[in-house]
Amino acid sequence: MRNLGHRLGASGTRLENTIQGLHDSLKIVSDSKFRYWEFDVRESADGTLFVFHDDDISLKGQSTETRFLEMDDITSAGEEIGISIPTLDQVISELEQREEPVMIEIKELMSDKCRAEIFDSIAGRKSWKLMATPERFYNSFPIEDRNRWRDMASRKDVKLVRVGRHRVELFRFSYHALGRLYLYPKWLFGL
Repeated sequence: MRNLGHRLGASGTRLENTIQGLHDSLKIVSDSKFRYWEFDVRESADGTLFVFHDDDISLKGQSTETRFLEMDDITSAGEEIGISIPTLDQVISELEQREEPVMIEIKELMSDKCRAEIFDSIAGRKSWKLMATPERFYNSFPIEDRNRWRDMASRKDVKLVRVGRHRVELFRFSYHALGRLYLYPKWLFGL
């Protein structure tokens, strides 16, 4: 069943992952197909966490990976396509007083500062979780520092789960061969 809260309730529209899209879709929370608010987070080249789905964005007519752009350029690129790309803090500010569950999909984290910031942002929020695909998890939490981040997540009671299998905690399953096998195959997706 499709979740109506996907990309802040504006999935498939120009306003997906925007605060305007969220405001326009607040009426959907009473629909039986609404399960939780979901949005994607990335890190800009200057270390700002922002909410945007795609790896690339067009800036001045040229497609560029968002990870190479500073937040000012990302904001400008959003304006060029007629949207306001929000920071993580802006979206949290909109959702923190709401009662619905929240799932934040990690697309790309590059710095320890932003890894710590995203954990701090949801620490203590019982109905909030982080999620990632196995590939994005491994890229965002490199093996050489993964124990430190696993320990921090545990101390702060932050859950980081697999996209599509929200009961599968990525830190726990990523350390063992059988766990890694369970994370990847598509034939296990529904378990």
